[in-house]
Amino acid sequence: MTTVPWGRYTELHPDRMAEILTTHPLAILPWGALEWHGSHLPLGMDGIAAQYVADAVVTRTGGVLLPMTWWPMTTLPHRFSLALKTATLLQMLEDMYENLARAGFRQVLLISGHYAQGHEIELMKSAQRAFEQHGLLVLTLPPAAVVNEDYLDHAGRWETAQTLALRPDLVRLERLGLAPLHPRDWAVLGEDPRSATAAEGQKLLDDAVSGIVHWVERMRQADGKTFLEELYARRTAGYADYADAFLRTSWEQALNDWWRQRTAPEEKT
Repeated sequence: MTTVPWGRYTELHPDRMAEILTTHPLAILPWGALEWHGSHLPLGMDGIAAQYVADAVVTRTGGVLLPMTWWPMTTLPHRFSLALKTATLLQMLEDMYENLARAGFRQVLLISGHYAQGHEIELMKSAQRAFEQHGLLVLTLPPAAVVNEDYLDHAGRWETAQTLALRPDLVRLERLGLAPLHPRDWAVLGEDPRSATAAEGQKLLDDAVSGIVHWVERMRQADGKTFLEELYARRTAGYADYADAFLRTSWEQALNDWWRQRTAPEEKT
C-alpha cells in the first residue's frame, strides 16, 4: 500500500516540512468549540469529532496537520459556551491564511466540528477571500455535511452517536431520563439522542472521512476553484432563510434571536 507524506506541524523539523510541501502542500486544520451540549455530552464534542476526522484524512491525502483550534463564533447561549466575536474570528482567519500561504501551502482543509449558521457562512466567505488575497484553495465544511445535511444536529442523535463511537466514557444518556427534551433545558436540536448508537456514529464518521478525501482530490484538480465556488454557493443558499429571518445587525444578534424563538415556552392548548 502506497503511503503519502504527511506530518504534524508541531512535530516536524524544517527540512521535513519542506519535503512534504514540495508534493503535498495541504494544511489540515481541525476546528472545534467549547459549547454547551446539554447534560449528556461534553463541552468539547465538536472538537473531538473534528480531530478524529482530521487524523484519518491526513494519512490518506498527505499534507500537514495543524493543532486543533477551539475558538469559533456564535455558540449556543450558556454560561459555559465560549466564543470569539465575528470580527475577531475573521481577523484570525485572515492572519492564518496569510501565514500558511507564506509558508508554502497551496491548499487548506478546515474541518469545522462546529456548524452554527453564521459561523459556517463566515468560514466560507473567508475561504473565498483566501484565494483572491493569497492564492489559497480552501475547503471548509463540517464533516457530517459531506454525508447528509440532515445529520447536522446539535446534541441530538447524530452528535451523540459520534461521541458514543469516539468517547463513550463521556456520554451520559442516563441524565436525560424519559421526559421530552426541550432545547431550552437540554440543548437538543434534532432527533432524540436516546436513539443513538455507536455503530451509526462510526459509520457516519468513516463515510465523512471518505467523502472529504474525495473532495480534497477534487479541490486539487485543475478546476478546483470552480468546484469550491459551486460548493459554497449551494451551501450558502441553504442558510438564506435563516439569514433573511434573523440577521439584522450581527451574527451574534441573529443567533440570540433564533435561540429565543427556538426556546420560547410552548403554548398550552
